Amino acid sequence: MLGLLILYLLFLGILVFLLFTWLTFRVVEGAFIRSMDNPNYGFYVLSGIIAFFSIITILLGGKSGIPVLFIIVVTYVIFLFIKKNEIKQEKNKVKRMIENLENRLNLEPNDFGTLMALGKLYEKEEDYRRALFYYEKAEKLVAMAEESLAKRKAKEMRYFIKTEEEEKPVICPGCGKRNAENAVFCRKCGKVLRTPVQVWKGMNKYAKILIMILGFQYILFAIFFSWKANLLLWAFTLIDLALFYSTFREA
Repeated sequence: MLGLLILYLLFLGILVFLLFTWLTFRVVEGAFIRSMDNPNYGFYVLSGIIAFFSIITILLGGKSGIPVLFIIVVTYVIFLFIKKNEIKQEKNKVKRMIENLENRLNLEPNDFGTLMALGKLYEKEEDYRRALFYYEKAEKLVAMAEESLAKRKAKEMRYFIKTEEEEKPVICPGCGKRNAENAVFCRKCGKVLRTPVQVWKGMNKYAKILIMILGFQYILFAIFFSWKANLLLWAFTLIDLALFYSTFREA
């Protein structure tokens, strides 16, 4: 027991040392900028941390984490519902705009402005093949202009199509947004794209080893020490991991 206590205090001391080492203005500023870039980021991080502590509290015998966990789940469902409604309205708006432009194009097939507008709408919807179709039609109208906007856009669409075929993005079933192959949440609507098993399989072996080592230590500590001591340990670990990730991500 004395050896375990020494190990615990040593581990806690290392975590505290790392915390005060990495707690710099640059890291805080980086986290703030990232939150501004992705409004969903702060929601996920805060909810995840609170949910994590609630689960640990429940596992250690405390009942106070149950209502907190329930509130987080309900909030997340409401968040997804609101996002889904916003995306549906946006899709309907874009659909109406496309229909109006296509009707206009039927009356004036060689209207450069209409062709470019349709190309931009399909580009925004990430339907690069349709966007390329309209940009190429517009490009033919200005074949004499070497560096026309239509030419540049057509080149961009060809590049996007080639990149898409190589990277194999994950299409969100909820909103149709293209996400990176290893994405866990949709960048647009926040829908979960991968199961915990898929996330685990996607990790490299070093991350898996680290998680298993930390998990074994924390299970050991959870058995022999009070829940308050373990929550303190988890708090320092999460803060250190977040700062570590932010620091080396910006490097």
